[in-house]
Amino acid sequence: MTFGAGLFWLAVLLLAWVYAGYPLVAALVARFRPFEPRPATAASRPLVTVGIAAHDEASHLDARVANVLGQSGAFELEVIVASDGSTDETSEVVRRLEAADARVRLLDLERSGQTAAQAEIFRAARGEIVVLTDAETRFADGCLDRLVAPFADPRVGCTTGRLEWRAAERTQTSRNEGAYWRYEQVVRRVESRAGWLTAVTGAMLAVRRSSYRDVPAHASMDHLLPLYVRDQGLTVVAVPDAVGEDRPISGLREQFRNRTRTATRGIRANLSMAGRLAPWRRPSAALAIWSHKLLRWATPWLAGVALVGAAIEVAAGRTIYAVPLVVAGVLAALVLAGYAIRSRRGTPPRIAAFALSAAVVNLAFVVGWLNVARGRRIEAWDRAQWEAG
Repeated sequence: MTFGAGLFWLAVLLLAWVYAGYPLVAALVARFRPFEPRPATAASRPLVTVGIAAHDEASHLDARVANVLGQSGAFELEVIVASDGSTDETSEVVRRLEAADARVRLLDLERSGQTAAQAEIFRAARGEIVVLTDAETRFADGCLDRLVAPFADPRVGCTTGRLEWRAAERTQTSRNEGAYWRYEQVVRRVESRAGWLTAVTGAMLAVRRSSYRDVPAHASMDHLLPLYVRDQGLTVVAVPDAVGEDRPISGLREQFRNRTRTATRGIRANLSMAGRLAPWRRPSAALAIWSHKLLRWATPWLAGVALVGAAIEVAAGRTIYAVPLVVAGVLAALVLAGYAIRSRRGTPPRIAAFALSAAVVNLAFVVGWLNVARGRRIEAWDRAQWEAG
């Protein structure tokens, strides 16, 4: 095999493994050797702490806290809202709720970022299980009970629910994100059944408090806590019938900023744990973080390597390798067309909108890797900044 062909096929096979091969292998393991949490053997009502880190979320907190307090099941409940240096009426709203219901508590903090605020929630929590969520998320009936139930099995250290988007068809960006999110949920379900899961949803993240370890302020709880749980030999479980709802990503600018932030923090977190979750120590966790996370974030680099390999082969006279170059050219044309139509405030055809959205996501992955290489850290963040435009 020539050098160019080797580059091309190595990159293509890695991409095929990430998006098809790995989910298929996980599905086979889930089918023949499933991990099934053991049901509770005795009646118990654990204390559950629901933690909400909030920065300038006054308009959402009345409804959010009411939604949490409305959850019922085999547990006792407390709600901690950590106001992360809010400049609006967030703290005043929570003080009012605190006065009305003894289960609600306020942590009025200086501005330090979401992760630092969530760390304070863990330090203040009385519950055996801590559930992290967001101010705009809403739990469906029974969500919290289902999210907590697997902890009856001492092998379970972390659970996550299924987040759905409100009005997911509202914009082309939210439709494209929704399609990707459905694929992601399928992969998580089979990983969970195989006992391999390391990916969770930050707005629906439940952790056994005894499994908590400090997370650096520049990292995300939803990236590192599941890895800490796996490092302790415990299992992360996806609970598809624990359903929550949140606002979808509204536009390309928000999509880019959100994906850049997630990729930057996620790449750094997973690389930091790759040694502790090495294949000879935690083989299934290592397989998951490389196949589901790091190599998926490396998609644009792998695609670039494939195209370089194809170009080398075409230059050497092997014209069959012009096919991927032509395909890449067509996709680039669709991206440019979609961008041009949007710039004129038009609505691109679905295929052009999908290509543009995919390009934005992969550009965000590139920036994420560059941020990690440059040592850039994202700590405090402002919702208005990331949602602008």
